[in-house]
Amino acid sequence: MAKAIENSDAIIETCNQILSELGDKEKPEWKETLEKVVSAIETLKTQFFIKTNLAVPGTKACLKDATEVRSLVSAGDLSKLPDVLARLQASLEKLLSQAKMEGVALT
Repeated sequence: MAKAIENSDAIIETCNQILSELGDKEKPEWKETLEKVVSAIETLKTQFFIKTNLAVPGTKACLKDATEVRSLVSAGDLSKLPDVLARLQASLEKLLSQAKMEGVALT
């Protein structure tokens, strides 16, 4: 299995775990961001891009951010959560932009 696909699966799993762990502490915008990440990654998994090495750095960045969010939630440190969620969302946007593969020629 391609590393980017493994990373994608881990991102989805981590975000779903975060949603479960947050429970009643979650704010609507946090839930919306996490659900958006899951949805976007699930859609991305159906594209050719995710099977290429080009996807590895972007999925790795998203996974790193998702893992940091989960660590904060597990530790109960929700004060830094909005900043890390914003970074996760930015990493996702960058990954989705790369997935368009504009300017990439396949040979």
